[in-house]
Amino acid sequence: MFDSADYLDDTDLGAVAALLAGAPVPEGAACIDRLEALERLKSAACAAQARIAAEIADTGQPVRSVGAQVGLARHESPHRGRRLTTLAVALVDDLPHTLAALERGDINEHRAQLIADGTRDLAAADRRTVDAALADRLATLGDREVSLATAREVMRVDPAGATRRREDAITRRRVSGRWLGDGTGLISAVVSDVHYAAIMASLRQAAETDRARGDERSVEQLVADHFVARLTGQVTAERTPVRIDLVLSAEALLAGDDEPAEVAGFGPIPASVARAMAHASPEQATRIRRLFRIDDTDHLVAMESTARVFDGLLRDFITLRDQVCRTPWCGARIRAGDHVRRVADGGPTTGLNGQGLCEDCNLTKETPGWHHTVRSGPLEPHEVEVVTPTGHVHRSRAPAQPRARADWTEVEPGRWVQAA
Repeated sequence: MFDSADYLDDTDLGAVAALLAGAPVPEGAACIDRLEALERLKSAACAAQARIAAEIADTGQPVRSVGAQVGLARHESPHRGRRLTTLAVALVDDLPHTLAALERGDINEHRAQLIADGTRDLAAADRRTVDAALADRLATLGDREVSLATAREVMRVDPAGATRRREDAITRRRVSGRWLGDGTGLISAVVSDVHYAAIMASLRQAAETDRARGDERSVEQLVADHFVARLTGQVTAERTPVRIDLVLSAEALLAGDDEPAEVAGFGPIPASVARAMAHASPEQATRIRRLFRIDDTDHLVAMESTARVFDGLLRDFITLRDQVCRTPWCGARIRAGDHVRRVADGGPTTGLNGQGLCEDCNLTKETPGWHHTVRSGPLEPHEVEVVTPTGHVHRSRAPAQPRARADWTEVEPGRWVQAA
């Protein structure tokens, strides 16, 4: 089946993938054996990817460029690509026992990442000491156990450094958040462990007091509501002034269509919720800008500017059209309005020649060997071709905008009817 017992080329790997895709599901206990065998195969594949990524990192290319290429090849964001590249170099250079455990399938890539992260601030010799100390235990440890075992070994080999790293970590305290896609969001705060314990104890004590007084909400709900109330002065934060960029079809706003709308920076919301937001009461002090698609296309109306930078309404337009960074598999928030074709090369400041990129991808685009080209016309869904330094080609298309379902017809300006 394979060309050589010592080497698998891309055709051989494709054959393995095809065999796995078409393999029948075994019966009885063999199902569990197959699951474990496939899990070990996944880990071995990750180890092979690590060796390849380390080899690419050794070519002398800029770290940012290498990380972006690894991310694209693995269908991950550039940020994740850099983490995977850093992991690969650590495994190959400093963590041979962890790499061997990954190749055997004793651990998965996530646990290898935990060990690499936990030892990243150690000197190379100390890192190898920790790696050797963990070698015989990894096969039976879960995620938390791997993290704790790594931390203990790190403190043993470098106690002074552990204290210093704790102090440095506290200086990096921060709050971040992300939308979960189901009408909720996740707020994460990195604080000192002392503050963490005090905050959680205070919230839980308040929640349990409310429960003792007969409140029917669960303890978890009460903890969340007290968290919001202490930050905003209100339980739901409904009266907090915000600006919302709401993209929806005219049919959804005026005719009751059920096509989901889009809140810029967050994602889709039900049409009924969008209509309620659009007709929000004045005391909520919420400003909503409604943008509409044109005709039967899936993109917003184009805009252009004589300026050399994307700002004002044109910047807003690009952010609303692209929603997240346009690099395939990135998904980070847009931080820069970028000229696909550079201004120095004659690129105009227009919606067609613009794209939204995160800060990392915007910097990566400027490293040697990267080329971006618009491959769509002005009345087509916006598409950009990305060519990496190795000549690999990736396509990036702007997300489709909300539109009416096919059974709605505009019978006169501003009036739609649904087919019977």
